[in-house]
Parts: sequence; structure tokens; C-alpha cells
Amino acid sequence: MQPGKLRGKIERLDKERRRLLRELMRPEEMVAGSIYETYKKCGNPNCRCAREIKHGPFTCLSVPHGAKRRLVFVRRQDEAWVKVRARRYRKYQKMMACVRKMNDEIFELLKELRNSKLKTYS
Repeated sequence: MQPGKLRGKIERLDKERRRLLRELMRPEEMVAGSIYETYKKCGNPNCRCAREIKHGPFTCLSVPHGAKRRLVFVRRQDEAWVKVRARRYRKYQKMMACVRKMNDEIFELLKELRNSKLKTYS
């Protein structure tokens, strides 16, 4: 690719990266984890959940716990609060991944730009 086109592509990526960074530097309140709805059996052998439909849905949050994840049940009155903050966390993580990808792309383009101007001396 021509050096001018490489520089243009780098500048476009950098502009988008800076926009994402401005947004990332002003995070809102978040909750780490993913929201799930689950159904449970109560353990009573005479209950309909032992044979048919389980109890629920119950909202739970899958949170990091060491190298694994664990489910934390969310109280009904906290569901809306937790869902909004978990959504923000997911969006924040995606934006960080985009910045990482852009950094890699910019780095590769800079190497290509360097190589286009690299001459050997003998």
C-alpha cells in the first residue's frame, strides 16, 4: 500500500481510537458479570417442579470468582439496577476490546509504513 494511503488509514483509526478513549475515561457505575434467568427445583419430591415446570424465572448474575465464575441471585427489587449496570460493563468491555484491536491494526500499519521506506545499505 502507498505511504499516503497508510497514513490516512492510521489517522482514521487513531481518530476513532481517541473517541473511544474519551468515552472509556468517563465510566459510569457498572457491575461486573452477565445477567441470566434461571429456573430451579425446590427439592420437594411432591412439588410440580420435580416432574414438570421448574420454579422461576430467577434473575442471577454470573460473576468472576478466581479462575471460575459463580452465580449470584439478584433480588427482584434490584433487577433493573443490576441489569443496567451489567449492560454498561459489557459495553465497556467491548469498547476496550475495540481499542486493543485498533492498537494492533495501527501497529501493523506503522510497520508496513516503515517497511515501505526501508532501504538497505551495502
